[in-house]
Amino acid sequence: MNRQNIRFSQLFYWLLAISYLLLSQFYPYPLQALHKAGPILFLVILTGLLCTGRLRLWLAMALLFSATGDILLASTIEHSFIFGLLSFAVAHLCYAVGFWPWCRWSNKALLKALPLVGILLVVLLLVLPHTAELRLPVLVYMGIISLMAVLAIFSQVQTPYLLIGAFLFVISDSLIAVNKFVIALPAQHLLVMLTYYLAQYYLFLGCIKQGNTYVRH
Repeated sequence: MNRQNIRFSQLFYWLLAISYLLLSQFYPYPLQALHKAGPILFLVILTGLLCTGRLRLWLAMALLFSATGDILLASTIEHSFIFGLLSFAVAHLCYAVGFWPWCRWSNKALLKALPLVGILLVVLLLVLPHTAELRLPVLVYMGIISLMAVLAIFSQVQTPYLLIGAFLFVISDSLIAVNKFVIALPAQHLLVMLTYYLAQYYLFLGCIKQGNTYVRH
């Protein structure tokens, strides 16, 4: 894809995302769950066009499981929250596997990771007392998203996109947890989905740029 097509693709992603954010204020409407997952499914298509090898596999899997999680969380089936949580947990593991070859230890990365881990610990302290029978799934999920975020931070990247994406994903999921288990947040759906779409967008960009750099080196 040339630069003009890439810019058009980015614009189309945000048109899909913003249209969902606007229309979801008037839900339910037909195919809403698919519309919610639409921007992420579009990134899957771009992954097939822009990536090769193992990066194509793990990034596409991460995005596909994320889209599946979107659809499950928007559904009314029994235990949809648990199924959605499981799907996103697999998505984070796919991201983590994709990041692994780029990771190198550095004290600078450790300093960047500490605030993010601190946010997760605060959220756990707030949320866990209210999770009841969901305590174990929530703990496992928080551990998995922590792994994804830390590996994103320790990736030897040429841009800050992976760091931004990981941070926004943690914020988005933290908002979901606080809203579900602790207190209803104002405009929570808008805040959750905006940070989520930003997170996926920046993780995708980071993977594309880092993958190209990794191949060249």
